[in-house]
Amino acid sequence: MIRNRSRFIYSISGGMDLYLLLFLLFPCVSSKPNVIIFIADDLGYGDLGCYGNTSVRTPNIDSIAREGVKMTQHLTAASTCTPSRSAFLTGRYPVRTGMAATGLMRVNTWPYSSCGLPSSEVTFAEQTKKAGYMNGFIGKWHLGLHKDTLGDFEHHPLNQGFDYFYGLIGTNLDDFGHETKVITSQRPYWYGELFSIWAVTAVSLWCLYRANYIRVFSFVVFVFIWSVPVTFVYILFENYTLLSSFIHRNYDLVEQPIRLAGLSQRLVNEGLEFIQNATAAEKPFLLVMSWVHMHVFLRTAKEFEGRSKFGRYGDALEELDWSVGKILKAVRKYGLEDNTLVYFTSDNGGHLEIGTDGGYNGILKGGKTHGSPDGGIRVPGMIKWPSVLNEGKVIDEPTSLMDIYNLISTAVGVELPSDRQIDGRDILPLLKGDVSVSPHEFMFHYCGNRLKAARYRPRDGSKTWKLVTHEPDLIPGSKVCTFVCSCNFDVALTTPKLYDMTSDLGESNPIDANSNTYKEISSIILQAIDNHKNSVEPVETQFTWKKLAPKLTWQPCCNGRFPFKCLCTDPKYPE
Repeated sequence: MIRNRSRFIYSISGGMDLYLLLFLLFPCVSSKPNVIIFIADDLGYGDLGCYGNTSVRTPNIDSIAREGVKMTQHLTAASTCTPSRSAFLTGRYPVRTGMAATGLMRVNTWPYSSCGLPSSEVTFAEQTKKAGYMNGFIGKWHLGLHKDTLGDFEHHPLNQGFDYFYGLIGTNLDDFGHETKVITSQRPYWYGELFSIWAVTAVSLWCLYRANYIRVFSFVVFVFIWSVPVTFVYILFENYTLLSSFIHRNYDLVEQPIRLAGLSQRLVNEGLEFIQNATAAEKPFLLVMSWVHMHVFLRTAKEFEGRSKFGRYGDALEELDWSVGKILKAVRKYGLEDNTLVYFTSDNGGHLEIGTDGGYNGILKGGKTHGSPDGGIRVPGMIKWPSVLNEGKVIDEPTSLMDIYNLISTAVGVELPSDRQIDGRDILPLLKGDVSVSPHEFMFHYCGNRLKAARYRPRDGSKTWKLVTHEPDLIPGSKVCTFVCSCNFDVALTTPKLYDMTSDLGESNPIDANSNTYKEISSIILQAIDNHKNSVEPVETQFTWKKLAPKLTWQPCCNGRFPFKCLCTDPKYPE
């Protein structure tokens, strides 16, 4: 590497050293940039100082925008974690990869189900791997573990291009905090459903028995058989933290359940060690720091408790900023700053339904799970790359998390896969200021596998248009759903609504449907929607109930004796 060139000086005839000769002949061999990706969880568009928040301190995250490029219309491919993250890693809409939900469940809730990112997909980590990079993933994965059999690790990060993993295979949930529940709050529903089915069937069988159509043995067998699913559901809901709260280092289970207090510090330490190891190995690296904040349950280390004016959410946000700052400081310490591409974003918008524990989406409409409204899919996006990008630039053009796939591929000198549709676009000319118009003429907004809206950026002018065909089923008179919005119950609009997203960020003033503007723009977008749908090839979905269902025989247990005493603390972090 250039920073260690002195180790390779070797004199040859004529007084020219071998390294200098190689440098002159092959100047690009040592110029591969390091790549650091920060992805927050459920961070609201208006949570950060650089996006207008003056109430919570985020100086380290803000510095990325100040020293690089800030994107104000940066969009995810989904308003929930699992599909958004799959699109981010692959540069492809979830509907192309099987990661778009077909039913009610839109995320991989049980980390030991068989749902996950297919290994046939090519992640940006596999792209950097081709260029000789050392790849690390620290934090929340949420894209599956096993596929067919226990121990195949088909969906594991190490099978998706990464060399090192430390973090959560699943996600953080309120259930882990022993307060408000997410999964266990559904107990009354499931118990009620099971009891209703059991009661109706039992009464029917009793009547048949009394009429001498069946024997008492059949009735007893029925009661016994139905005790199995009831017991199964009871175990799942009453022990969710035990069953789903754990941390892996590579393939090894090292902590169960997760100690949320101090988790950010452990993630930072793992990230710092990875940078140190990659630097010592003299290899370019890709490091993904996938933070657990700002997803509930919100818990910080003691030194951050009560630090902000906005309760647990503000405390967690300031701890997140501190975490980012520690990694940035290490980059400067090792002299890597000029040749390191740093990117910060969130997987989706803030979760409005959980009140003060959820993020702030500013004037944007909607939030997490809402589908097409920008509050759920428009997120902070900042890129710093000192040797390539000017500082202090703001881009208002539509960009996507999927574009990072193309950006990384270009940065490391690897061609895009030619055997599949890549939905990301090359935004480097836009970031550098060589062009002023987004490479995206159209962008498509899904809820699950259902297309609900589309964006249109004409090749001239400055406007961006959004045509909405479905809206979330909100509680009457409110801006939220009951807990999460369901794609299945969206309201189909008889006349789609058209918004000028350049001037109407809150999607509150639709264009008159009788105007010439509406007729012209909506017809263009509707044609683009048809063309896009025709480009989507059938693919096996990962969101069948069979794949989503937890497999208790795959249940991780750190002492190998499930369900007894599945408790362990990572010896590397005993306290």
